[in-house]
Amino acid sequence: MLLFQLPEDVLYQILSYLDCKTLSRLSQVSKAICHIVNRDVVWKKIAKGLLNTGITRYWTDIYPHILLKDRVKIAQNWCDGVCKRTTPLKWKTKLLPWLQLDGNTLFLSQAAEIKAYPLHQDGKKIRQNPIKIYSGHKADVCRFVLSDSSLISGGSSFVTGTACCENFSPLRIWDVERLECVCSLGSEFRRGAGVLDMVFETPFHLFTCGYDTLIRFWDLRLSPQKSVMEWEEPHDSALYCIQTDGNHMIASGSSYYGVVRLWDKRQTECLQFFQLSSDLVSSPVYCLRFSNSHLYAALATALHSLDFRHNLNITIR
Repeated sequence: MLLFQLPEDVLYQILSYLDCKTLSRLSQVSKAICHIVNRDVVWKKIAKGLLNTGITRYWTDIYPHILLKDRVKIAQNWCDGVCKRTTPLKWKTKLLPWLQLDGNTLFLSQAAEIKAYPLHQDGKKIRQNPIKIYSGHKADVCRFVLSDSSLISGGSSFVTGTACCENFSPLRIWDVERLECVCSLGSEFRRGAGVLDMVFETPFHLFTCGYDTLIRFWDLRLSPQKSVMEWEEPHDSALYCIQTDGNHMIASGSSYYGVVRLWDKRQTECLQFFQLSSDLVSSPVYCLRFSNSHLYAALATALHSLDFRHNLNITIR
């Protein structure tokens, strides 16, 4: 039998062992072979080893509507730091904005309002006028989250965590039903090392960052006294926000000059960094969110966008 006369499930199993370069060359043999090679099942194993392809550590797919081969190409740009930078929104008054990304809608808090901006389907550009404005706070909106049907926000009177004073850990896990603290995480926080952002990747895996310049990874099933892994901001800046792709990538926002860093969890050193504000005007990155192809960062007076689909006609390595 010829190779492509094999049953499809056997053929896909064989192709899953090939690397990116080999698959790319194989797809140029004929249209029939190209159609087979472009199937997601062929690229899933490769995609899981790369950054921000949408394949999580548990093999779930966050972006099933986008071909995995295309996501592998974009993942190379994330790793190499290749992107197109724009500033789609600006405002005059310095704010502490917060972001949430929900499909093709970007939610941005500006002072006491939360605005919903639609993203263009083709270029993911942000329209200047919001389609909805949510108001109700008298003070600035510091944080908000989205669920399937609700938007929950907290103003200046809503406080989480502590400033790590008098040797108390700033990380505490609460049982909502019992209304009590069930455990405190960490025992080596220095004074003032408060937590500024946290992300639950799974019900047991927690990432945190804050004033002590460290990203910490916690496994709640293990000892609460020590984090499992740590990544340190190399320029001794506080870390205001983080987000993960559910697999290998962490993105963090620093307190000076709008610095965004990309981290590979399998490495201790920063993979890429982007300075979004000028040397003359310094601003923290108050919040960042990313999709498969874009990263959005909210600074004091502007929203910045990084488009990683730049030059996708390159050959897959």
